[in-house]
Amino acid sequence: MEFLFDGFVNAFAPANLIALVIGTWVGIVVGVLPGLGPMVGMVVLLPFTFALTADVALSLLLGVFCGGYFGGAVPAILLRTPGVPSSIVTSFDGFPLTERGEAQTALSAALVGSLGGGIISVVILVMLAPLLSKVAANFGPPEYLVAALFGVFLVVISFRRQLAQGVMLIGLGFWLSTVGIDGPTLSPRFNFGTWEMQNGLDLVALVLGLFGIGQSLLLLEQGILKTDKMNLSRSTLDFSKIVSSLRYWKTLIRSGVLGTFIGLLPGPGSVLASFMSYDVAKRLSKHPEEFGKGTPEGCLAAEAGNNAVPAGALIPLLTLGIPGEALSALLLGVFTLNGIYPGPLLLIKEPVLISTLYWSMLLINIVAFVMLALWLRPFAMIVKVPHRILAVAVIVVSLVGIYAVNTRLFDCGVALAAGVMGYVLLRFGWPLVALIMGIVMGPIVEERLRETLSLGDGSLTILLERPITVSIIILAALILIGPPAWRSWKRRKGHQAAG
Repeated sequence: MEFLFDGFVNAFAPANLIALVIGTWVGIVVGVLPGLGPMVGMVVLLPFTFALTADVALSLLLGVFCGGYFGGAVPAILLRTPGVPSSIVTSFDGFPLTERGEAQTALSAALVGSLGGGIISVVILVMLAPLLSKVAANFGPPEYLVAALFGVFLVVISFRRQLAQGVMLIGLGFWLSTVGIDGPTLSPRFNFGTWEMQNGLDLVALVLGLFGIGQSLLLLEQGILKTDKMNLSRSTLDFSKIVSSLRYWKTLIRSGVLGTFIGLLPGPGSVLASFMSYDVAKRLSKHPEEFGKGTPEGCLAAEAGNNAVPAGALIPLLTLGIPGEALSALLLGVFTLNGIYPGPLLLIKEPVLISTLYWSMLLINIVAFVMLALWLRPFAMIVKVPHRILAVAVIVVSLVGIYAVNTRLFDCGVALAAGVMGYVLLRFGWPLVALIMGIVMGPIVEERLRETLSLGDGSLTILLERPITVSIIILAALILIGPPAWRSWKRRKGHQAAG
């Protein structure tokens, strides 16, 4: 309780409040703008966090993380153009409601869902993180290696429809993470004899290039909107509609819990959380026939699910030091730059920082709700910003931010090259997230593999001698074999019934 109180005081410090308000505002803006999303907002702000303390920097980026999901619902409901990929599910019922003149009903349900899902996930984070941290305290290098590989495996599985592309991009990410001088052996790797590559390829430059510049180049080509028809009756949220949304409180709690636990898994992320929350709400609803035709319950379920993901993704990051998705991988970078290494001892070594994060997450959800409720129309009108001006502004800010980190023009060149690669991958629909996860997870896997081989005298059979590693391997096998086996069994059963 003492640490929670200290965290409460820190969270309400002026610097922290300013950071989370700015971060949330930026998050809503990039969430409202289709084609950008919270990832772009976070990578653009990342270089500017290096001069901030860890708690203020994390509050700033978490504001973008959560605010992006809040903002993504607005164009999905009003224009059937999702601001973030997961908001496409919100549009299933949000846009039909808008066409019936009930945009305020849809927006109220979506915002209540986002706020409720965010608060539920923070409560679960506070309860679950210490428990998982105690389990993780028994982890050694073999357990961390298998857990990291399990995360990579889940990323690959989440792109099963693009399996070859996903595996290729993760492999490419692993390779890019090895560029530079190898620490233990002091051997140069893949630097092609260039002095600038001795220290490796800067993570910030790669991420800013792939997402910030790559997405901006795509925005220059495709524009923001396919339609500019905006049906919004008033400039603020109709607060009378909020009370009616609360009658779906069971759906709200269920979707928030489901989204949090999906956020725990490396790879799947907010899109799966949104789809699953919507599907479960439809199956358990008293009026499932209304889903897809315009029901506030559908908007509420989808938004509660996707907005619960940020806090869920923090759980493996804080307790294991393994990012659940590309967005939390950036947060891992902020921790390490401040000399803080997430893992089972983090809650013991930095209890005040962790408590501050809990309160900041809670405040961010409330601030995002209040901002959108009071300034709904101004935020919605952001979609009318000329896409060329927006794209060029993002590219310029990205390059300035990259240069500010190390004052090296070489990093700007890396970002531009990564931007062209990001544009090509996005243009052809390849899973760019897999590449980022490969870059981030590469050093973790390599370091733990070295330590595991050292413990096992050069043999990996040590992985089969430890209960936790065997359990994780069995779980991975079940995830891989289970769904096809289940479908095969159901098909066989159907044939027998037909026969």
